[in-house]
Amino acid sequence: MRIPALLPVAMLALALWAPPARSQEQGGLGLDLSSETSSESAPQEQPAPGMGLDLREGEESAVSLTPRFILLGLETPERAGSQQASAWLRELAKGAMSSGMVEFAATPKQARERLEAGYEAALSCAQASCMTEPAEQLDADLLTTARLSLEDAGWTLRAWTYDRDRGVVHEDVVSGRNPKDEAFQKEAATKLGHRMMALARPRALLKVSVNVPTAVVKVGERILGVGSVQARLAPGTVQLEVSADEYASFTKAVVLKPGAREEVQVRMEISGPAPEGPEDGAARVSSKRRGGSHTPIYKRPAFYTALVGLAVAGAGAVMSMSAKDVEKRATDTNGDGIIDVTRKEMLDAKSQANLAAGLLIGGGAVAAGSVTWLLVIPSRSEPAAPVGTVSAGGASTAVHVVVGGSF
Repeated sequence: MRIPALLPVAMLALALWAPPARSQEQGGLGLDLSSETSSESAPQEQPAPGMGLDLREGEESAVSLTPRFILLGLETPERAGSQQASAWLRELAKGAMSSGMVEFAATPKQARERLEAGYEAALSCAQASCMTEPAEQLDADLLTTARLSLEDAGWTLRAWTYDRDRGVVHEDVVSGRNPKDEAFQKEAATKLGHRMMALARPRALLKVSVNVPTAVVKVGERILGVGSVQARLAPGTVQLEVSADEYASFTKAVVLKPGAREEVQVRMEISGPAPEGPEDGAARVSSKRRGGSHTPIYKRPAFYTALVGLAVAGAGAVMSMSAKDVEKRATDTNGDGIIDVTRKEMLDAKSQANLAAGLLIGGGAVAAGSVTWLLVIPSRSEPAAPVGTVSAGGASTAVHVVVGGSF
């Protein structure tokens, strides 16, 4: 049997055309388009423009100031509710994004991977005390968890939205006949969208440029980073603090407006007194010469020598009075021709009078010289000038020598 020549040509053409057609039928190089989706897969179709936020210098224009929103997941205790979980997540995500006020920061799957063991506790949380930490870890400005369950009033969806700016949780409740009811799902999505519109506030961008690479930059109790940094912050007045070892701290109140970009230039200076230069030293010496610094009188030796001089003079005065008393008794008061004191007492009184006179003169001289020293000599003399030179302090040193030689 002869085969027509046209048949092999047709088979060859069919073989060359078959592979591209088969690839297209398989969904485009292995792309899985099956309908089997988990409760976490629905929001993954939404873009996540908030991920990969780049705050490097010179790229401020790429920073989005839209509040970051995360729908953490949906709890469904009943089987009927879990079967509709993916549809509910899709509707809730669409409702939040329909507000036009937020952007997705992460999908439920990404949130689970980041929170790891803390994901289940965060998903079932409905209070600010247990939602604060997950929101910080995920850098979410608005964080929502939801629960679809059968309650006394029927099927009920409860959504709890945590506002990180204000630290409070808002609850939205919607009831319906069954989880498959599309009107029930859309009502819950609309309510979540309204909640986003009420809470979302555009962020403000704060850029801090500092001349010390190791400086720690803080806003309140929150550490933004080290060195020059940028950060998305809630609008309002914040207390900026920049600190570094061996440098004086910098603080400033900064007003951040919604959607605005604020830049602060910080130039830190080394703490402590500046090194003393020649002019500072000359000013300090001049101040001392003018009597700018005085030693207290009780710390000066002349004060105590004056006290000793007064004590000696006082002792001399007492002895002089005693000698005069003996002199008064050296007379014949009763007229019997006999003096009332003995010769020895007379000689002792004379010696005592001489000693008293010496004590009075010496003590008085010491006291007078010491008082003169206190009044005339400066409290802190300058060092003596070298030989052959004349200085302003020479006169005070000369007086010191003269007076010191007097005792």
